[in-house]
Amino acid sequence: MDFTFDDEQKALQGAVRELASRHAPAEAHGDVPVGPGSHDPAVWSALAEMGLIALPFGEDLGGAGATTAEVAIAAMELGKARIVTAYAEALTAAGLIAFGGSDEQRAKFLPDLLESTSLIVPAFAEPGRAWSLEAYDVTASGADGDVTLTGTKEPVPYADAADHLVVTARVGDRTGLFLVSGAKASGMRVRFDDTPAVALGTIEDAARAIQAGVNLGILTVTAEAVGAMDAALPMTVEYLQTRKQFGVPLAAFQTLTQRAADMYVSLELARSSVLHAGMALAIDPYDAASASRAKVVAGQSGRHIGQEAIQLHGGIGMTAEYVVGHHTARITAIEHTFGDTRWHLAALARDVAGHDHVEVLRGA
Repeated sequence: MDFTFDDEQKALQGAVRELASRHAPAEAHGDVPVGPGSHDPAVWSALAEMGLIALPFGEDLGGAGATTAEVAIAAMELGKARIVTAYAEALTAAGLIAFGGSDEQRAKFLPDLLESTSLIVPAFAEPGRAWSLEAYDVTASGADGDVTLTGTKEPVPYADAADHLVVTARVGDRTGLFLVSGAKASGMRVRFDDTPAVALGTIEDAARAIQAGVNLGILTVTAEAVGAMDAALPMTVEYLQTRKQFGVPLAAFQTLTQRAADMYVSLELARSSVLHAGMALAIDPYDAASASRAKVVAGQSGRHIGQEAIQLHGGIGMTAEYVVGHHTARITAIEHTFGDTRWHLAALARDVAGHDHVEVLRGA
């Protein structure tokens, strides 16, 4: 499979890289750590002006008419520059509305979200429960235009900055999607107490819409993780080349350079997996297996690269101010977003029985 970027993709990559360099958080010194902050409207508006939120959606929906492959390219550059925004969350919410909403709901909510005049984020996770695409605690009652939600969602990133939430809620033994406006959030916790809501599409369409929306979110965060890995590796190599021990650079010790080479292998494996997922989802947005494979590979590679980057830096890698630690922290947070590595491994394992055989070496 050819992962070479075409001219338009290279231009997108360069434009996002330049934008990210202008909005990247400054490196701090002394006792002030460099870390992700709250929702930044200025950065968010810059992403929207470039059309990054609208990338994978058709022009009939107000989108840019690109594909999920372009989303991966853009997200890698954001992750490399440590731009932490609601990009993945907004794309997930937009996907839920695009795939699950009615024509009227798409016309009402998508344009403002894609143009950044409104922020909509998904609310899936529930406290005390492992990741799941199904709702348990939050329930919906009522019908037609008189629906209310009861229960708690947590964590819901950027809930306190969002204008609307797309919430999964239990309807009998099934899970539906609901739009909630003006929900009151305490940090990343959102409580619903007979809170008015609007059903997003139909209960019959909810499961596929949830899968497509989450696939888009997974692609985005794993691409951000690859960007963070892509930044941590050269920092580590440069440190090995400049830091001296016993009068010689650390790079003179073969064992350390071999470990850096292993980091490179992990990075390229993760990059290829994410780009493959981007191309697969452009063809089939419901392809859960491709999204899960990218999540597993990015999770395993990210853990390897993050841990090695910190250890090869020695003591400085453990300091709160040093950037390599922030890349590792972001990679770790992403590993637990939209299901962790073990959850996605289990999901892939459940489908193994559906294959009669696997040709490891086709044509050999």
